Amino acid sequence: MDPDVASVAIPLSVADVERASVDADSSPARRHLVSALRDGSVELPVLPRVAHEVMLAAQDPARGAAEVARHIERDPALCATVLRSANSAIYYTGGGGVDIMSARQAVARLGMLEVASLAMTAAVRTAVHDKEPHVPRLTAWWRSSLATGLFAKEIARTRRQAVDSAFLCGLLRQLGVPVVLRILGRGTAPADEAEASALLEEFSIPAGLLLCDGWRLSAAVRATVAAGSDAAPAPTFGDHVSTAQLAAAFAAALDAPESVATGSCAPQIESLNLYPEDLDRIVAVSATIARTVETMA
Repeated sequence: MDPDVASVAIPLSVADVERASVDADSSPARRHLVSALRDGSVELPVLPRVAHEVMLAAQDPARGAAEVARHIERDPALCATVLRSANSAIYYTGGGGVDIMSARQAVARLGMLEVASLAMTAAVRTAVHDKEPHVPRLTAWWRSSLATGLFAKEIARTRRQAVDSAFLCGLLRQLGVPVVLRILGRGTAPADEAEASALLEEFSIPAGLLLCDGWRLSAAVRATVAAGSDAAPAPTFGDHVSTAQLAAAFAAALDAPESVATGSCAPQIESLNLYPEDLDRIVAVSATIARTVETMA
């Protein structure tokens, strides 16, 4: 077994999987995927423990900035990635600013929650990295996820909401994609690009919910994953869901972000009570987000 995965026998009681049809005409890839999701015999990516420890420490004022920095410094590779991200375009102060050279300096300049989000991002990337046949698709997913998380942060900042929670909801909203690709990559009969796309469309949400439970992610992240792209009002954490969906639209239109305001995101824009000037501010940071994705990806 790969060192970054673990077999987790957690049956997935999700309606989409229970209703999934598997018959004699089903492809071997589909049969393998449905079977793995139904019986829980899925090799889930393992999130490094330090990421959870950093997030817990950052959310507890009694534990302090020094403890957050100590946790990050325990993992040299994670620390290096955090520092590279902290010096990226979206964080760099410019002018007479001095590069961030240590975890303690990063916490002092950016704050505990911001650094914890960077650590979580680095940990997720490590966890889902795979050398299976679908690497190009996985790479595209990761870049899109980063951009979505960064746009979600800007939307939350515009609305004066918690940016760390919004960032994680945006970053992880399509968490099922690497799970499905991992299962397909380990099947005896690989799926071609067209079939892989169809299976991702059908099963990425239930696969993402499985990983939410395996990683014990927050209820807000789980609600965002469950909603997918459904624009109907979410029963819980509606602001988080709408923020992540709107952020995903901005990420998909990174080359022409101004088109989002006239696109299909009217329900999310209305539910978040965003005005044209708010959208203009978000559009204005698109180039910076694009450069940051290049650095962090």
